[in-house]
Amino acid sequence: MVQPPVAADSLPENQAPDLPAPIGRIAIVGVLAIVTGVALVRVIMGGPAESFPGQVTARIVPLTADRAGVLSEWLVEEGQAIQIGDSLATISVSALVEEQSRLEQDIARLTVDLERTLAQAELDLEWRMKDINAEIFTARLQSAELLEEKYRHEMEQVALSDLLNDNSTALWASNDSVYEAVSLQKTDAQASRLSTVMRVEAANNSAEVCEAQVEMCEEQVESLEDLKESLPDRIRRSVGVDVIERQLAAAQTRLDQLLEDESEATLHSDVIGQTGVFLRQVGDFVSPGDRIVEIFDDVQRYVTVDVPSSHVDQFTLGGDVALTFPGGVKRTGRIVNVAPQAITLAPGAESSVRVHIDPSGVLWPSVPIDSQVMVSEP
Repeated sequence: MVQPPVAADSLPENQAPDLPAPIGRIAIVGVLAIVTGVALVRVIMGGPAESFPGQVTARIVPLTADRAGVLSEWLVEEGQAIQIGDSLATISVSALVEEQSRLEQDIARLTVDLERTLAQAELDLEWRMKDINAEIFTARLQSAELLEEKYRHEMEQVALSDLLNDNSTALWASNDSVYEAVSLQKTDAQASRLSTVMRVEAANNSAEVCEAQVEMCEEQVESLEDLKESLPDRIRRSVGVDVIERQLAAAQTRLDQLLEDESEATLHSDVIGQTGVFLRQVGDFVSPGDRIVEIFDDVQRYVTVDVPSSHVDQFTLGGDVALTFPGGVKRTGRIVNVAPQAITLAPGAESSVRVHIDPSGVLWPSVPIDSQVMVSEP
């Protein structure tokens, strides 16, 4: 059975019906519910953003020895700030010093040997020149005598030919000289004519022989002149002047190189940065290419952090992260590289991923290399 409605004024005072809540109150309650929900989600998802310890590092520029020697002195301290061109260390090249002393002794000895051989070569040249000049004089004199004999035989041949052409004969003197022969009357004596013809042929042959001998004398003179021209060089080679000169030049060139290298025995910095731990101590022997110290380049500083693999999805390329340097200094950095592979430091431990962070925003504070920096999730 349905009850009839009851009038409001008929109800007791303490049983009046509830009125709807105001809109402002509803809005406040809604905001509080949202905030509470967000906080509850963060609690469920792991709470506030976590921080991970990273390290400040920099591009390493090794300082290497450029020669073999002994590290004689450090000109800087470990961890000292340096500029381009600063002197860092000196290397005593003991082996080169010994070689330099040896070369100086060799140069002095070779100089004395060169002077001695030059004097000997000059003396030998003088005596040989005298002998060659004497041989040349003898050859020229013999050539002149042969020419004279040749001309005499030619004149004899001409004179006898004229007698034969004139149909005359000659009576020879005891020395068979045509100049002292007595011309007879014309005769047809066959014997006299035959004798004259034979004399003509003999004179012709003698003239040809003299001419050949003159040519041989001239060739001998020419050969002696060539020998005379080349004699100085040949004597220098025979006594060893050219060998000593080459040895002296080589020793002097090597000594000049060593003297030039002495000015480069100090090693200098090529970057602006900070020296690391010394890898060699004073007194150590170093070879070319050995590292003696590593320099941290201040211009190229960065932070590396090993992020647990469960959080690495929060670190994306190009994203910014918050950094807390020693002393509570706050700065920011930008993620420029995330390692493609995770590493596990201990069996059963969670793997981690190496993240590379470069500077961004306000300039980072100058802190020692390998200082710890707290890196917060983006």
